[in-house]
This record gives sequence, C-alpha cells and structure tokens, in this order.
Amino acid sequence: MNMLRNTNSLPTTALQTDLQPAPALGVMSELQTSVAQQRLSASGGTGLIDRELLIDRPIVDVIDSPIIINPIFFDPGDTLATARNWGTLNGTFQSSQSVGDTDLADIYKLSFSGGNLNASLTGMAADADLRLIRDINNNGSIDYGEILASSTRGGTQDETINLAGLEAGDYYLQVSRYTGNTSYKLKASNTAPNNLLGVETDAGLLNGTKIYSGTISNSNTSDVYRFSVENTNYWFGSIPKTMNISLSGLSSDSDIRLIQDSNGNGIVDGSDVLKGSYRGSTQAELIAQALSTGTYFLQVNQFSGTSNYHLGISTGDWFGDNLGDSEILGEARYAFNNGYGINRQEMIELLRDAKDYGAIDATELTDLRKIVANAAGLGMPNYVSVLANKVVNSDPANNRSGIGNLFAGASEGPMESLIGKWFFGSDRPAAAGTYRYASGSLFQNGVSFRDVDQGAVGDCYFLASLGAVARQSPGEIQNMFIDNNDGTFTVRLFNNGTADYVTVDRYLPTYDWGNFIYANDSSGMAYNNVNNELWVALAEKAYAQFNESGWLGQETAANSYDSISGGWPFHAMKQITNRNTTHTGMTFEILGIRFSDDVDEMWSAFASGKMVVLNTNGSTASGIVGNHSYTLTGYNYVTGRYKLYNPWGGEGAEIELTHAQIADNFNTWDATA
Repeated sequence: MNMLRNTNSLPTTALQTDLQPAPALGVMSELQTSVAQQRLSASGGTGLIDRELLIDRPIVDVIDSPIIINPIFFDPGDTLATARNWGTLNGTFQSSQSVGDTDLADIYKLSFSGGNLNASLTGMAADADLRLIRDINNNGSIDYGEILASSTRGGTQDETINLAGLEAGDYYLQVSRYTGNTSYKLKASNTAPNNLLGVETDAGLLNGTKIYSGTISNSNTSDVYRFSVENTNYWFGSIPKTMNISLSGLSSDSDIRLIQDSNGNGIVDGSDVLKGSYRGSTQAELIAQALSTGTYFLQVNQFSGTSNYHLGISTGDWFGDNLGDSEILGEARYAFNNGYGINRQEMIELLRDAKDYGAIDATELTDLRKIVANAAGLGMPNYVSVLANKVVNSDPANNRSGIGNLFAGASEGPMESLIGKWFFGSDRPAAAGTYRYASGSLFQNGVSFRDVDQGAVGDCYFLASLGAVARQSPGEIQNMFIDNNDGTFTVRLFNNGTADYVTVDRYLPTYDWGNFIYANDSSGMAYNNVNNELWVALAEKAYAQFNESGWLGQETAANSYDSISGGWPFHAMKQITNRNTTHTGMTFEILGIRFSDDVDEMWSAFASGKMVVLNTNGSTASGIVGNHSYTLTGYNYVTGRYKLYNPWGGEGAEIELTHAQIADNFNTWDATA
C-alpha cells in the first residue's frame, strides 16, 4: 500500500494546485473523508485535508493510489519563516484558503527567474488585501521598503498585482484580513501578457458607451475590466450586440484583448480570447465584435514602456458609426463622454492625433471634418468649432499666409502651422519694432473708454468704436475675449451676423526701449509692467489678424497693422457688437448754406443707450483733430457742452464742445441702431 507523503516541491505543470491526485471517479462520503484524514494523520501529516480536492474520488483510490501532498496544501503560515513554499513559479499557481479573526494572514513563498509576475485574489466575502514582499536583507522579517506592491481596494473587490522587470529570486505573496472572515482564491503566474482575470473595474451591464482612463507601466502591466451584455430580443429571435472597443491616447505600446472565461476558472485559456488588437507602437487599438448575452472581460496590457490610456466600450454610438481612424475615434469618444463635450484642448489634441505618423491621411481628414460638422451635437463650444473649421476645411487667410488649406496627404508641418495660427495666435501681424511678451492683465479695474490709447497706426475708427462700446455696454467688451489660460486669448468679432474668432498671444510690438508702438502707446508703460491693461491692444492685434480673412472691408486683406489703417466706425461697431448701425450726416447744407444739423438727434441716440462715434472734417478748429473719430461719452448739463473722447488717449483726450462746435467740425456721426 502506498502511503501519503509530503514533498518539498510542486509538479511543474502549466496549472499547479495545492493537491494533484491521480485521476479517478466516484464520490467521497463523509466517512471516507474521515478515514483519509486519519490515514494522513497516521503518516505524520497534520490531519487537515482540502475536502474539495477529494470529491469524486473512490476511497480506495484516495488511500491506495499515489497522491502527492505539497506543504502548501495545508494552511499557510503568517510569517516569512512559516510561509507556504510554492516552489519555482513556472506557469500558473493557485490556492483556495481563508483568513479571518483567528487567521489574520497567509503568506506564500515562490521563486522565479525574473520578468513578469501576476497575482490575483478573488472570491472574497469580506475585505482582504494582497501584497508582494521581498526579504531583501534575508532577516525573515518584513521591513521598510520590502513591500514591493500592494492591492487594497476594499470591500469584496478583487485584488491584483501585475509587475514587470522583476529580478530573479524569492518573493512572498501575503493575503491579509482587513475585516470579517472570508475564503479566497489566490493565483499567481509569470506570463506576459497577464493570464489572470482578477477584476479591477466592473462596468456592469453595458448599453451605450462607457469610458475609462488608466496607466500601464512596469508597476501595473495589466488592467482588467468586466462587463456584461444582453441581446436584443425580437419575435424571430435575438440579435447579438455589436461592441466597439477603443484604446487611444497612448504614449507607448499597449494592447487590448476581449475575453470570455468559458470555464469560469479566472484564467485566460487559449480559447478564451475572442479577439485582440496588437497594432504596435503608439497606434490606437480597436476591436469590433458581435457578442451574445453573457459576461466578458477586457484586458489592457503593456507591451512596452509606460503609457496613459483612454478606453471606450460601446454597444453603439455616433463615433463608432461615423469615424474610421481608431485614434481619432477613441479620443473623440473619450473627450465627448468625459465632460460636457469636446473642449478647446481636446480638439487641439484631436487635430494633432491626425498627424501621428508624419502625414494626414484621407480617413483622418474625413473624420476631423465630420467632427467639426457635428460640433454642436458633440458639445463643442462655438469658438472651438469655428477655429477648427479654419484648420480642417478652409479660410482665405490660410492661403494668404502661405500655409495653405489642409488636404489629404499633407505633412504634419502645415497642420501644426494651422493649429498655431488659429488656436495659439502664432501667426502675428506684420508690425514695426520687436514683438515682446506683455505683462499685465486683460482688464484692470473693469472696462472704461479711457482705456483706449491709440498708437502709430491710423485705426481711430476702430479704437473710437471700442471706446463707444466700453462706454455704453462694457460687458460686450468683456464678452469679446476668452482667456485660454495658456498665455493666449480668443477674440470674437461678427461677420455679417455670424460670430468669427481668432486667437492672439500676449506678444505685442514694442520700441527698442520697451514701450508699445500701437495701442497703449500713451500709457508710458513698458511691455514688462505688471500694471498694463491689455484688452485694447489685443483687440487691435486681433483686428489685424481678422483682416487677412478679407471680410473687414479694408483695401488690402493682409495680416498687418498697416492694413487696418483707415475705415469707418459704423463698420467697426457692427463687427464688434453684431448690432445694426447707421451712418448719418451731421448737417444738412445746400450750396454751402446750412439749413439744419443732426446734433440733437445724435444726443438722443446716445441718451437712449446707443453707441455713438463722431467723425471730423478734414479742416477743423484748433484742438480738434481733422479726419479723425471721437467717442461721444456724455453731456455736461452745467456748461451745456458735449463730452468727447479722443482715442489717442493721454493728457487732453477728454474734451467738451458746444452744439455749434460739433456742427462746425464734425461731418458725420455713426451709431448702433
């Protein structure tokens, strides 16, 4: 008769358990279990036996057949010295035990040749944690720095450890009770990719789209997601769900696998992998698969390096139905579902995703155009969609700037230039002097017409119009600007009732000594003064950039300060406010004889809240600049004079004129309707 015996090593089959009996049939009774325990005790064992592993075994086979009992078959110790020795890790080990009030921890020792190590702790009814330990100083104690990894998710959630780049040697896995009493299943393997299905995220029943983000690295080589699907049932039968799974936003090589654990053993067997995506490098991964009702697993696995990722799991959405490039699909889906739509930064990233391999192919360009065309439905702010449209479709300024419009097959250079031009203001207007980064704030103590300060370009019509809007409706000035919080501002004007946008950066033209050449000239402050108020200078710069698109009405459609010299306030005010405007003569004369004037009507318009700008004759009285625009700012009831503001700013900018002086020196006035 063969006696049960202890051994010091495990068989090295692909799957190793605490007990590996010879195959047999039958059911073991309680009496048979008792006899087996007695025989084990008589042979010098502990008398403890894992009853599950002897079910379906005839008692004759249990007693008379050769059975190898490994020390790990018994309750593991709770110290490094008494740890259950799993021997050399080669394939997959597993053990079913328990921890609780009277058994706070179980420790398992294993040796392996280095590389990847995976461990999962599953099947808990109470909270237990998992740790990987290495006794670096070989003192038999767990010292500071010897816990290499831990998983402490809480509740009854699975615990997992997935590491790469480990040195060869001895390691310990510790299962410790946190609360309550619980049985558990512990598995460990040295496979790459991870072959264990400990669940980190349970997505539940999937009907629609869910998104997740994570990081894959040597300290976390695998993330496992579990989800379930239910078929759509009809009178003629059921239709499987078509899943669309995207992995994007990668900075190193990562892969995805769709898995169904057909035998429920928590291990990825060969036939369990339904589909995988292994494109290499930083390319996005995509899986499309019809799935029947059931529970499935999705693994995100490291192939090399460290990478953040965005994971989208969908039973059908606009992105899967309309987009063809896996990276753009995945990132657009993630952006849309991760907040309140696709924002500016996310759109910029989508544009840059299209040049991931040095050129923009037809699929990528088509996808970007579809996104822009459906911007409103994708929650994209209007200014973002307008700017993105200029990048992926066209704008007259693209050709005038020398960049050109985007086309399929274009290299990454034009794409980046267009992104810079429209989203970062890198294509600055031609100007005198030197561009320098301007310190200060967009606004200082609110908005005032007194902020207007014209410099060395003849755009008084535009600056006086800014002053008129600031005087009557300062909120409209504030709403012109969007602070992008990256040193740039998006500026809005209106082109025949439609909002249009450009982006400006903080760089402004300066003289050699540091003062501003154009707006803010009279302030006397240098570019690096923190008290600078920048809104007028940035609006003027934006106006020059808008001019390159050709709709401002200037003689030359160029991106330059000189090209915006000369114009009419009624055009500028309409472009600033989107209000209808009027252009009216100040006097009615025949053969040089004045029959009436419009000064009272001008004042009535102002008094009713309209924005008013006055335009002088070529020849004017002393102290009044000819061929120039002034902002109407009020009326002095004490002196009976009208208050005007010269956009040149500085000392003497505010003047008061009588009714007669207005009629004599100003030939037209412009106002919002």
